[in-house]
Amino acid sequence: MIDKLDVLREIGSISAAHGSIALSEILKRKIMLKVPKTEMISAEAIEQKIDFDKVGVAVYSEIITGLSGKVIFILDEKDAFKLNSISYKLKTDEKRSGLMTEMGMSLIKEVGSMVSSAYVNAMGMMFKRIVLLGVPSLISGTMREILNITVFSSHEMKDNQVLLVDAIFEEPIEKIVGNFYLILTKKAAREVRQLCEQILKDLKK
Repeated sequence: MIDKLDVLREIGSISAAHGSIALSEILKRKIMLKVPKTEMISAEAIEQKIDFDKVGVAVYSEIITGLSGKVIFILDEKDAFKLNSISYKLKTDEKRSGLMTEMGMSLIKEVGSMVSSAYVNAMGMMFKRIVLLGVPSLISGTMREILNITVFSSHEMKDNQVLLVDAIFEEPIEKIVGNFYLILTKKAAREVRQLCEQILKDLKK
């Protein structure tokens, strides 16, 4: 039986297809972007799914039109360095230096923006509305620090809904796993559910 999450998974599939093409152009090698898991949870439930002590890098954007919310793309430290090394073809000893170049951080910001934009563009196409993101910001630190700044920046945010999407980059050598979070206000989450229900009704006609 098709349900609302199936609509959101289809959005993930569309965004992965578009994102793969864009990422391959940026990184100048074949990159497959896969979205194997999509689930809607409460903001508070994130705490049970993340190791807060891990260090990572996040690309964060507010949604400025179409829906009320924000998006966050997060890589842990290990995968951030993998992405850096893929782009700049660092030698083995350079990979272990523990240094992230300014160019590497710029690349992560670009990739994070690309993944986020691909998802919200696919959502806008499916829902027949314009969904646009504001200027992205790059944040680094522990997962606890990142989520405190982005998800739990106000007490109201704990009542919101989070669409949790796994985004996996695949190329012949490396496999990089990131997490994409779409944080919706109560009103926006209700709108998304209603839009999904309408799409399902239209499919049955």
